[in-house]
Amino acid sequence: MGDMKAEAAEQGDTVPRPDGKPVPDETDPAQGMKSVVDRWPQKIRSLLAGARTNKGLISLGDQMVASATNFLTGIIIARSCSKEEFGLYMLCFSIVVFVLEVQTSLIASPYMVYSSRLEGRRHAAYMGNAFFQQFLLILLLLLVLLAGQALAAYGLGPEGLSRVLPPLILVIWALMLRECIRRISFAGLEMKTAFFVDTTVALVQLGSLLLLVYFNRLTAGTAYYGIGLACSLACAGWFLLKRGSYSFRNSHVKEDFKKNLSFGKWMFASCVLWALGMNLYPWLLAFYHGTGATGVWAACYGVIAIANPLLLGIQNFLGPKIVQSCTADGREGLSRFVKKVTLYYVLIILPLALFLCVFGDRLVVLFYGEKYGGNGPVVAVLALYLLTLAGAFTLSRALLALEQARIYFMANIVPLVVMLTLGLYLVRQMGVIGVALGLLAGAVTTAVMMSVICVRLMKMDRNPI
Repeated sequence: MGDMKAEAAEQGDTVPRPDGKPVPDETDPAQGMKSVVDRWPQKIRSLLAGARTNKGLISLGDQMVASATNFLTGIIIARSCSKEEFGLYMLCFSIVVFVLEVQTSLIASPYMVYSSRLEGRRHAAYMGNAFFQQFLLILLLLLVLLAGQALAAYGLGPEGLSRVLPPLILVIWALMLRECIRRISFAGLEMKTAFFVDTTVALVQLGSLLLLVYFNRLTAGTAYYGIGLACSLACAGWFLLKRGSYSFRNSHVKEDFKKNLSFGKWMFASCVLWALGMNLYPWLLAFYHGTGATGVWAACYGVIAIANPLLLGIQNFLGPKIVQSCTADGREGLSRFVKKVTLYYVLIILPLALFLCVFGDRLVVLFYGEKYGGNGPVVAVLALYLLTLAGAFTLSRALLALEQARIYFMANIVPLVVMLTLGLYLVRQMGVIGVALGLLAGAVTTAVMMSVICVRLMKMDRNPI
């Protein structure tokens, strides 16, 4: 059959399909266009069929619930408290974001890779060891935060921070454990479990905040008590329902620790650099302009966060596809695929970015109140930052697909360097919009650097670098 097809192709004839119908000659432009048009309905049906799968819908719903919970939490605090109080909440939330990124790189990312290779008791023991490592990380973090609280009590840091850190110290373990459970659920494709956890958190967290507003007790500190209560209840429910899926034994503890550390060390280093370059800006803003300015920044960035479900949804799909294209088609295929999906990704985000540029100030006022008005230019700069992140994401995954974790680490040094030089100057001189410009400058510089590196790597032969 292969010889017949080759001979027919050499003679320019069409090769019959299994149903006996001739395959159109796609070298003919007219026939090629007709073939593409004819295949579109099938492609659309296939895409819709994939979107209708239960796990895909539940995963999308879970992401929307998680993003909406954070978004509504910010709105409730901003509208019920002063700018300064909202700024203190944002500073502590930046600590939470940093910690969760570190936790993901050290524990969740290795678990996602290695857990799929284990079964039965070994899988249960590996999950138990992951939680054991999680508890050790929590203890280490609590020691660091207690030291930070001691320094804040002596007046080091923004005014009012010393009264918000104690509630955060008491509940951050629950926030970390909830995120660990979510990642473990995603790794096992247990989307219903993740949805249950996030829905429970949403209902209890938002309900607690509204009760605090009703009794006029909502502050940055009490908000974290409500968030901690929601996360602890969700975690308790998960441990009760999934008690047969994990086991705490002494076996393989050292082995699993070494394995996770070996896998996650470069991801950990990259994540620390990225998180520092991102989360130090609010602290610089509070240092130079007070916590009220940090509250304004939180409102502007909160408006941009409405793009999170779309951004994260696309990234969850594109990341594995980029790796698969490198495995299947090599560097040349990876190059073609990355160019194509980068263009598509940017074009998908472009309408939303333009919408935010035009209506950014109105959205800030609508969601957070009149006291945060007049910050349309900040939202516009952040919208451009979103577009840059879309392009940089595909390049970063291309580097990881080429197994260049160290180069990816070096690329993540760039935003930190920009923040400590140009960013520092912009924040000091321009305030809130200086933070947005600093982020944009760091993202653009990183994207340009990664694009140059990716082009050079993809042009090299298949030999190890």
